[in-house]
Amino acid sequence: MTMDSIAHLRATRRYVTSMLLNLPIQSTETSIATFLVMLDHFSAYPDEYLELLNDNEITTRKTS
Repeated sequence: MTMDSIAHLRATRRYVTSMLLNLPIQSTETSIATFLVMLDHFSAYPDEYLELLNDNEITTRKTS
């Protein structure tokens, strides 16, 4: 495996982890197929993703 491949895998893991932490979903209960559908949906409707992020941030602040 090349250094580029390793870097690509690590970046992918960071991006996926970031998305899972920012969305109100249970990563242990979400299939890869469902996750890919969500990615496709949010790519088509980025405003909905931003809305979810904002809602999640507000909820997190209220519970802190």
